[in-house]
Amino acid sequence: MCGRFVVARSMGELLTIFEADAIVGEMPGISYNVAPTQPIAILVDRALEKDSDGLPVGDLRREFHAARWGLVPRWSKGPGEGAPLINGRIETILEKPSFKEAVVRRRCVIPASGYYEWHVAADGSKQPFYIHAGDDGVFALAGLYEWWLDPTKSKDDPSRWLLSATTLTKHTAPELAHIHDRNPVLLTPETFDAWIDPHVDGDAELLAALADGSDQVASEALFHKVGADVGKVRINESSLITAI
Repeated sequence: MCGRFVVARSMGELLTIFEADAIVGEMPGISYNVAPTQPIAILVDRALEKDSDGLPVGDLRREFHAARWGLVPRWSKGPGEGAPLINGRIETILEKPSFKEAVVRRRCVIPASGYYEWHVAADGSKQPFYIHAGDDGVFALAGLYEWWLDPTKSKDDPSRWLLSATTLTKHTAPELAHIHDRNPVLLTPETFDAWIDPHVDGDAELLAALADGSDQVASEALFHKVGADVGKVRINESSLITAI
């Protein structure tokens, strides 16, 4: 699973890279150690209009929003219920109550310069790796998002709505199998457009295309060993991604 990632680009840079129309609200800054439950930037294509059934119609607006990393389903009692859902397995998300409704239309892209993964040796020792898109690159991670309504807050309290998100993972690409048995679902330019478009139904065919495309991106990913400090949430500095 992917439990830590890096965003080494400013929101201004991400706005340009992903050709977004707007940044909505207060966004997290550069981080070399993004951890579960922290705010992350997610990219969505939002329909400006919906039909009588609530389905998107017409033009789309590409926006960055800040979300909690750890999906909180609409029917959940709240963000403190159970472990945060930071990852969803692409092989089973259409079957899981926590994810299956979001797959249909509440899909997003999560920018990441790279992510950390721990290789566990036969003796139980752990070595973290930084897997990344290069100094000038940015991964587009496939994600899902949800809005959760806090029933304890008044209708005029804007904080009563919580936006949360999860990343998707898959069986590892061959080039990364020596590090870990899973990796995040990495989008290609083609799968990016289909995944983020709310006019496109999220189904098994779309997920299969994502999995195939992810392996193509992963085959070109760079990686190196890094120090164990990446496991400490309180440490967040550029030295974390330095090769050892």
